[in-house]
Amino acid sequence: MFERIKDFFKIGGAKIGMVETLNQITDHPKISADPKDYDRIKENKDIYRNIFPDVKYFNSNQELKSRPFRSLNVSKIVARKLSKLVFNDGCEIDLDNKQADVFLKSVFADTKFRKNFGEELEAGYAIGGLVLRPYVDNGSIKIAYCRADTFYPLQSNTNDISEAAIATKTTTTEGKKNVYYTLLEFHEWVEGTYRITNELYRSDRSDSVGVQVSLGSLDKYVNLAETSTLKGFTRPLFVYIKLAGKNNFNLNSPLSLGVIDNAKRQLKDINEKYDEFMWEVEQGQRKILASDHFFKVRYDEQGRPIRRFDTDTNVYQQLKSDDPFINEFSPSLRSSEFIETINFILRIIEIQTGFSSGTFSFDGQSVKTATEVISENSETFSTRSDNVLIVEEAIKELVTTIFELASAEGLYKGTLDFGTNINFDDGVFQSQDAKADYYSKLVTAQLTSRLRAIQSIMGVTEKEARVIVSEIQSETLGLSYPEQEQLAVTSEIGEEE
Repeated sequence: MFERIKDFFKIGGAKIGMVETLNQITDHPKISADPKDYDRIKENKDIYRNIFPDVKYFNSNQELKSRPFRSLNVSKIVARKLSKLVFNDGCEIDLDNKQADVFLKSVFADTKFRKNFGEELEAGYAIGGLVLRPYVDNGSIKIAYCRADTFYPLQSNTNDISEAAIATKTTTTEGKKNVYYTLLEFHEWVEGTYRITNELYRSDRSDSVGVQVSLGSLDKYVNLAETSTLKGFTRPLFVYIKLAGKNNFNLNSPLSLGVIDNAKRQLKDINEKYDEFMWEVEQGQRKILASDHFFKVRYDEQGRPIRRFDTDTNVYQQLKSDDPFINEFSPSLRSSEFIETINFILRIIEIQTGFSSGTFSFDGQSVKTATEVISENSETFSTRSDNVLIVEEAIKELVTTIFELASAEGLYKGTLDFGTNINFDDGVFQSQDAKADYYSKLVTAQLTSRLRAIQSIMGVTEKEARVIVSEIQSETLGLSYPEQEQLAVTSEIGEEE
């Protein structure tokens, strides 16, 4: 009750300027992020969501009308294409410790990780990054997905973001008006200890963060602690995945660009041309030219206006003339010109987003097959490879965070000393036979070890590769299983690493 009374006076003080309010999250003293980054991300989000204003036009009576804007939404197509190339159903995530592997697979199955991560990665690539945030709910590990517009770095270095704030917005109804709450969850390192601080803000306006109130002001946060100190963690409780490549809009920003950013003008152009094309198709029926005599309003005996034409379209064109006349003509569609223009813009979008020429086509023909993606130093495969490295490292960080959190909460009591192997199913894009032949030649020429070759070809961890090497040697020497284990320890190949 006392907290609610304090909140009441804070809200009243904010209205008369006695209590400081936050207009934007970036106004918070702990947050040093550039507001322009979030303006850019918001615009990306609107484009990805296919939100465009209606088109204004004049009808036959020269009255201003509006119609829905039609778009191709190429931004979603590009983001989806890239996300599916990087992470798909063929990706395998395994640990070389059986107990840990069983626990991880149960977490992924319970959270529908494969399905949700693939979908969220698409949106992250589109607007400018994705954050994965493991947490505990009812005695089990869950994974929350936060997009770039809700993620605010506090501290970062050239390699990673170590501290950040995550925003969660909630809309409620109080009386007859909407009230907007924003929870800011601060993740910070204080003298080597990981600390999470929660702050709740309330506003009567959707475009303002508002004044800070107690966590108990919203029922869902009644049991949420203002501050939590966690020990035994080696990394933050969040994983930030960014699109490969430098942020050339803000060189000092730790935030990523989206596939939309460097192709934003072209994405707008292609949507405008498609809209014009479809409007021309819709209005491609015959046109009627008539003198203004036919557009004069007449009334019947009851005083109701008599219409000769449907004036809500632009089919009828009015011309001033002394003598009445009416003519019709059928305009020819400029379909080939529009299609050529749209395909030309698509080529530019491919260059801007890192795809090979011919990846996308407006005529519905697929130019590149999956196995052709890597041929001739393909730009698409290069883009995929760069992003696979980032996602692979992010998943490994996620695995570490999941087990550190599970151990801290007593949900997992096994070892944390294990290796993580992630196989992104490169067989979809390149021949495994060619890959095996390549590494065989390297081993023969003594340019790499059999251990490394097995890791690369089989997609296993170093520990699993050592077992395979010892199994091969034991079969060659005809050793028994105990002798095989000893061989795995003393093998020169095992020791060379």
